[in-house]
Amino acid sequence: MKKLITINGKIIEEKPYFRSLMYGEGIFETFRYEGKLPKYIDWHYERLSKGAESFKIPKITKEDFIYYIEKAVSYFEEKDLYVKTILLPEGNIPFPVVPYKSNLMVVVKPFKQSKKEISLTVAPFRVHSSDPLLRYKTTNYLRNILAKRYALEKGFDDAVFINEKGEVTETTSANIFWIKGIYLFTPSEECGLLPGITRKAVIEKAPNLGFIVIEGRFPYEDLKKADYIFVTNALNGIIKVSKLDILAN
Repeated sequence: MKKLITINGKIIEEKPYFRSLMYGEGIFETFRYEGKLPKYIDWHYERLSKGAESFKIPKITKEDFIYYIEKAVSYFEEKDLYVKTILLPEGNIPFPVVPYKSNLMVVVKPFKQSKKEISLTVAPFRVHSSDPLLRYKTTNYLRNILAKRYALEKGFDDAVFINEKGEVTETTSANIFWIKGIYLFTPSEECGLLPGITRKAVIEKAPNLGFIVIEGRFPYEDLKKADYIFVTNALNGIIKVSKLDILAN
């Protein structure tokens, strides 16, 4: 016998998702489906593909990506849905082996509106701007889970990540922006963060609303001086930050 896998003592056949289960190797996208594919679905596919290329995970075609999504949502009568697509690599157990194909898992459920306003504290540990996992939505998500749990235990809704240089990066599930006068600030990608779909849209549209967009490197103290703070992601859009942990640093 070359290899054996059991769950609760029962011998099972190897399934394609085991590399994601054992190593967190996988790429995902999450968005809201309101009766049709979102406006920026091409951006989601491009980011998924770029992440796959970076981690040597075989890509799927855009046609298959769209087909599997539409097939999954067709089982629902509801028109407002949460959709998560996960590119699961299929391959052998040794962790350095490059997978030979991928499968797309699609998770669908009725969309539930999140809070209209949230509170933020600071994660209890630093991230490093050179970490390649920060730039993609990977199934290696334990860092985000720990920070989110920490925030909830402190009585806050989410946590802001700070990098090794003391710079604001993002929250556990969203990009962050703040306004001071006519200036709209957001951390640059070089700080170590996910280039969000809604982030990109906000940056493109803000000048038309009279804002001067500044992407850069900013300390947490700058958030405390802001006139208005909000976070963005493709699932919930734009959410106001109504409370900031001023004691955190």
